[in-house]
Amino acid sequence: MDLLVEKLDGSRYYLSQYKVLITEFEESAPSVTRNNMKLDQHNGNIDFGGWHTDKTIDITGYYRADDMDEEEVLREKLYALLSDPNGYYITQLKTLSETAVERPGETSGNYYDKLNDYPSHKRFLVYTEAPEMELVGNVNGTLLYKLTAEFKTMKLPYGETPAIDIAIDNTPYKDVPVNMLTDSGFESGRTPANYVWGDGGTKDRIFQVTGQVPSFPTPFGNYMLRIENDSTDSSTNPDQFVQISLSEPVSIKKGETWTYSYYYAVAGSATGQASDYALTTEPDPLLELSMAHDLRDASRGQTTWHRFAKTWTADRDVTVMTLRYGFTKTSASPGWVCIDNIKLAQEPTVSPWSPNPADPEYYTQGISIPYSGTVPCSQLEQGFTVQITVTGSASSFSFKIDDTEITSSNAVAAGDVILLNGFSYTQNGLSIVSKTNKAYFILQPDKPNKITCNVPGPVKILGFQNLYA
Repeated sequence: MDLLVEKLDGSRYYLSQYKVLITEFEESAPSVTRNNMKLDQHNGNIDFGGWHTDKTIDITGYYRADDMDEEEVLREKLYALLSDPNGYYITQLKTLSETAVERPGETSGNYYDKLNDYPSHKRFLVYTEAPEMELVGNVNGTLLYKLTAEFKTMKLPYGETPAIDIAIDNTPYKDVPVNMLTDSGFESGRTPANYVWGDGGTKDRIFQVTGQVPSFPTPFGNYMLRIENDSTDSSTNPDQFVQISLSEPVSIKKGETWTYSYYYAVAGSATGQASDYALTTEPDPLLELSMAHDLRDASRGQTTWHRFAKTWTADRDVTVMTLRYGFTKTSASPGWVCIDNIKLAQEPTVSPWSPNPADPEYYTQGISIPYSGTVPCSQLEQGFTVQITVTGSASSFSFKIDDTEITSSNAVAAGDVILLNGFSYTQNGLSIVSKTNKAYFILQPDKPNKITCNVPGPVKILGFQNLYA
């Protein structure tokens, strides 16, 4: 084995440069200190928690010298290298397992040159009080010395990877065909404004974007579209549907292949025929991409989602302007259909649903920080910074990692750069600490460390490290 020593100025040294062969590298678990108080005449203690204080790394190695003068030079260099009061990083270089094991005397010479070492995945910021050298013996005029040192960690009591800046892949749907419909998962929570019931009526009708409702299906995100007719009047037109005008019409060119899909769940008098169409500038519906009046799948109950999907290679140019959803009432009793995760994309077959790039959740849903450490990494201890370059706008700001949220009442706009590190919170270089909830993040092992933000924009983690017990 070998040992890499990296000074704080970036200079690097291997102990093998000083003829040292490392034979042992032993690290302890992080030592634990607890804060507790004993009360007189009470059993036990009041415990106020504990923390890790430091970690110990013990090394043993051997080096050779041709004579006492050479040994003195090597000793001085090793003292100078290892007795640095400012500390340094050490990394174990492990010997490959295929290094041969042989009988004593089977071969001789050039042993150092035959070793193949590779670095550990972690390093330690340490100091040592006093490395020790001990004469082991004299072999054919060559002096053999034993080197031992006990290192203690400085700052964090963990092994760590070098600090780097990482860009979080904020386009999780980059390999999925683009959904041309905005807010198609209804995650804005807003009910579409440009809609009309087919018969023009509104009595006993519900058309709204809603969250979780008892006895209804669970939305894929936080919201879904609910279309309901609660009339029990037998004279009511059985064909109940709503037409929603698209904020951005979708153009389909001749020869292109497109797929239209969405999820639905039904109950009551809505469990029969659908009344779903894609409408264009043409007088007739686009039947090639419509469910039309086909029977809906109502199996497994009203809380079960079913997916409709249809693919069409265009034989003409069309522009999709309106989407229609509804049902043909099977009786005079109430009924409803819920719609969620609509997708219209240029693709030869149906793909997983994805938001439109203009939707905030396109950049923030399902993105995780790739933390692979074995102990929590806290901003207050390790010091990493979250940087967000905003590409949208909002009246306030919210950024979450798993369940921890940092909020700011400041408005944000495209081009703003926000830095969050647990001690300071800035927007375009100006402090916004008084506008925040002063939270801080902890990256957790074996958890997704999922990012959620209310505005789109690329995210970087500055000074990112994995920490190991």
